[in-house]
Amino acid sequence: MRILTIAALLLAPFPALAQDFHCRNTGAEIRCVSTGCEVETESFTPMELRRTGNKLSICSYSACWEGPIRMRRSYEGVTFLSASVRISSPGEPNRAPLSVMYDREGVAQIRWLGFSNAMRCGA
Repeated sequence: MRILTIAALLLAPFPALAQDFHCRNTGAEIRCVSTGCEVETESFTPMELRRTGNKLSICSYSACWEGPIRMRRSYEGVTFLSASVRISSPGEPNRAPLSVMYDREGVAQIRWLGFSNAMRCGA
C-alpha cells in the first residue's frame, strides 16, 4: 500500500505537463485595432508562445513577456487562458493582458498588444 501511495504522489504532477505547449505564428502576423486588421505574410518575425505549468510567456522580436495564468476555462476541447504578462525592458509597458484560446488539435489564437495571431503548437 505504501508503494502505491508513493507512486501516486510521484505521478500526480504529470497530467499538468501534458497541458504544456509551445506555439509559433509562422504563416502571418496580424495586428488589429478598432478600425480594422492588417495581415503581414512576408516580412515578419514569428512570435513564440509557451505554456509551462501555470505560466504563459510570449516572445516577440527581441523581448519576452511572462506571467502566471490568472484564468483557465475548458469546454469541449478548447481551453481559454488569460495572464497579465510582464517585461522589464525600458520603454515598454510594465504589464499587458495576454489572452489565449488553445484547442486539442494544437492550434492557438492569441490577443496581445494589438496582435491577434493564429499559431501552430506542439508539446
